[in-house]
Amino acid sequence: MNFLYNSKTNWQYLLIVAVLAVIVGKGAFLSTKLVASFVELLVVNQSEESKDNISDSSGTGDGVVDDSGNVAGYQGNADEFRALVVEFVRGVAESYFNEKVPEYSEELDIQGNWNVSVTIYHQGEIKGIGMGDSSVLFLALNDAVKIALDDKRYDIDKESLEDVRFLIRFFYPPDQFSFIEHSGQGKELIGDLTVVRDLDKEFILQSIEQGKEFLYRMMHEDEHGFYKKYDVLNDSFENRLYTVYSASIIYTFLYVYDLTGDKEILEQVPVFTDFLLSMQNTDESDEKYGAFHYSYFLNTEEKEPRFVVGTSALSIFTLLRMYDLTGDAKYLQSAELAGNWLTIMQNPNGSMKPYIEYSGGKWVTGVKESLLYNGQVLSALSKLYLATGEEKYYNTAQGIAQRFAEKYEAAKGYIEGDYRTKNPISNSWVVMSYMDFYKTNKDDYYRDIIFELSSKILTNQKNDKSDLKHYGGWKGAYSSSGTGWITEVMAETYLFCKEQGREDCEKYKDAVVKAIRWLLQSTYSEENSFILKNPERANGGVFWNASQRYVRTDSVCHVLNGYILIMDELEEGLLLSVPEIPFDVILEKLTE
Repeated sequence: MNFLYNSKTNWQYLLIVAVLAVIVGKGAFLSTKLVASFVELLVVNQSEESKDNISDSSGTGDGVVDDSGNVAGYQGNADEFRALVVEFVRGVAESYFNEKVPEYSEELDIQGNWNVSVTIYHQGEIKGIGMGDSSVLFLALNDAVKIALDDKRYDIDKESLEDVRFLIRFFYPPDQFSFIEHSGQGKELIGDLTVVRDLDKEFILQSIEQGKEFLYRMMHEDEHGFYKKYDVLNDSFENRLYTVYSASIIYTFLYVYDLTGDKEILEQVPVFTDFLLSMQNTDESDEKYGAFHYSYFLNTEEKEPRFVVGTSALSIFTLLRMYDLTGDAKYLQSAELAGNWLTIMQNPNGSMKPYIEYSGGKWVTGVKESLLYNGQVLSALSKLYLATGEEKYYNTAQGIAQRFAEKYEAAKGYIEGDYRTKNPISNSWVVMSYMDFYKTNKDDYYRDIIFELSSKILTNQKNDKSDLKHYGGWKGAYSSSGTGWITEVMAETYLFCKEQGREDCEKYKDAVVKAIRWLLQSTYSEENSFILKNPERANGGVFWNASQRYVRTDSVCHVLNGYILIMDELEEGLLLSVPEIPFDVILEKLTE
């Protein structure tokens, strides 16, 4: 209803507004300051009975709470309130370009100390920012929209209005109540993170499908190798393809195939694996024979003269899966060549030399110890031993396992290498590799360490539901890659725990479910991609963290692997729900 036709409006003020409209010009957009003055005059000149009527139907005058627990004059919940605000804000913007008076909103005629901002996003760019400050909510919103659209630094126009999205923030220091427009609704925000409060299997399955499609988009169309990182803010890639990320993505595609039976994956992965095979050193006279080059430079068409043990190890993971799937001996032969090279990269103490690279005119071998690389090699050689029965693979794996055990006995908890201090990510590699090694000898000593260390990792999960920005993540894991990897390992631990017939397995599944909520909140979707130039390309990608929004492809791999591993163990219906604070509490704070 247009406020000019409100039945409560005195005819004298109708005349005032009519005169103002003539002064400003036909169809002009009324100054919100004049409208505010008009409303204040109206309230002052009404009788006490009229004020009571307004309080009952279109505002409180003082933000008091009625008998139902709601702020008088507004009876809806938070989602309904956000939708009303979004509808009103868009209506004001449309009226601005159509040179019409904006529609009055009786439901948003709520008095209080309103301080709001409206930010206009279009194709990932800010196209206007406006602040509104008023004792009446719809007036504050009206003012903020007009100021944003009046901002001459930007070029928003009527034609682009359909594609813009409005971000609305209500301030009540030190907090704020914020949401972003999406499909006529207002989606709750923390900072510029779209909040995930509810989790079910359908949500996870949808994310798996979107993540799969995202990984397809990370492939170089000519070389069929994969990028390490997608710069979403600039919609660009670096001029380089990576062997280890290509191997990991193929491995994840095979997980997706196991879950969905997607035949397209079977058609595509042999082509992807051809790139992987092309990165292996096949010079039999070279001491690095069998190792995989770390990366490929697109501008020079050259393979990087660097060989990392982790790259060869993770390539073995993928090659063995391809051999199991296809029966093609070339994959097993390639895995064995990589395994042979790994056996000669072991130090006398059981740890692995991390890499060998050409630098400064000579070949240089790394000397620092990496728990990450040790764990990757231990897993790879354990798998390779089970596939071939070759003792040299078991012996090298055993040396790494004993090295880990020495460190664990000395630390009685988290262990560390030379690259990172003690953290749950590196120690998850100890857990994962021990599960693979346990399959080779069934030694209960290593099994016990698996569960002791896994339980330690669980104690570092963030369990404060009032802090949704971090709830479900891990202390010491500052990225989606780290949290995704721990989630993948905890899913494997849960399955291993059940195989062992233990009674405390549910704690691992519970941890995975909480982590999935955090990871879904860190995944690009239609709802949260308003800051991006190319949201379609980013959809399904898992950004690094809240402050660094690029996507590393290994993050997506770990996340999807974890989802798929736990999927058959999840119940139907709601898996997790974190209710929002009752809206009457929020609204009371907003109107103070």
